[in-house]
Amino acid sequence: MTPVVITGMGAVSSLGDSATELWEGLLRATRKPAPAPEDCGMAERPPVYRVESPAQEPSKQAGRTLGRAGAMACHAVGEALRDAGLDKERPPGTGLTVGTSLGDIDLAESGLAAGEGAGRGIFRVASAVAGRYGLGGPNNTLSTACSSGAYAVSAAAELIDGGQADVVVACGTDGYSRVALASLERFGLLDHTVCRPFDADRRGMVTGDGAAALVLESAEHARRRDAVPYAVVESYAWSCDAHHQTAPEPTGAQLGRAVREALDGSSGPPGAVLLHRAGIAVNDDVESATVATALGDRVDRTPALAIKGVIGHTAGAAGVFACVAAAQIVHHRVVPPNSHVSTLDPHCPLQVPVIGPTPLTEPRVLVSATGFGGNNVALVVGAAR
Repeated sequence: MTPVVITGMGAVSSLGDSATELWEGLLRATRKPAPAPEDCGMAERPPVYRVESPAQEPSKQAGRTLGRAGAMACHAVGEALRDAGLDKERPPGTGLTVGTSLGDIDLAESGLAAGEGAGRGIFRVASAVAGRYGLGGPNNTLSTACSSGAYAVSAAAELIDGGQADVVVACGTDGYSRVALASLERFGLLDHTVCRPFDADRRGMVTGDGAAALVLESAEHARRRDAVPYAVVESYAWSCDAHHQTAPEPTGAQLGRAVREALDGSSGPPGAVLLHRAGIAVNDDVESATVATALGDRVDRTPALAIKGVIGHTAGAAGVFACVAAAQIVHHRVVPPNSHVSTLDPHCPLQVPVIGPTPLTEPRVLVSATGFGGNNVALVVGAAR
């Protein structure tokens, strides 16, 4: 594929309103959730990793109300463009891909945007971001549940590889939703203590909200403007289980195919694996076993990381957060530790660092993402040359 580089990063999470604060929080690996602002019909308020800064506050833009997801996306994209040196001027055909599961769902839940078409909250986010920053190129919204963000990053790379744009911003965003929380509780998927993906006593996911963004460019375009990349998107692959609305296919065959294809398209073996792993036992077990098989004899020396233990499960934003973390890992050459592990899951075949950062021995990170409906994505993010 055409070399695609990452030249800018942005993030809004419970750790802070920047990619730097995200990275520092991942290195500390101590963040815990706080009670949700309401009980959502449950016996007690569930824990959530919630953004509390002004970056998430709904606002008016061009006469329309912007919800949490849209507000956080605009903040993250603005930071990424500044980081890339494209905040003042950028190509007129700059594209945008947005991964989101529910979009500005809070507008529908609260009635804040009555009469504004709030029911189309998934699509209004991309419109708001493109309008604020004048992104006049391809504009795609991808909603493949929890793998939406990873699809957004790979779709952005594909637009550049196919010559549709020289620069594409990939963003993932989702906000707090009481409807989503109540639904996940009915599915029996919530851990009411803390997000602990690698712990033997994990009971499910803990939701988080936030937005993350990456500026992707063709390597040639970045060279022409003397931009210094953080990382390279070396390869990506997609697959679908076509098995069940919510449960993963037990053998992990299709996820394994995506992982193998991504690894085959990369420049070498990964020095770390950034898993989708969220604390739901059946999903965790299938993903870990599948990735371990793909790693082969390197499985015991390739550290695995699950960042949801620090920021929660951010739904459609999760895949972009993972790619931002991967770019930081190859840039800084260290892998953050995993959080909230009292007793390591004995069924996990992967190397799981829990104390202090681990040196990155190979300049690549494999990112795995899965979602309801069996939508799988695997990417390899490598060090900039």
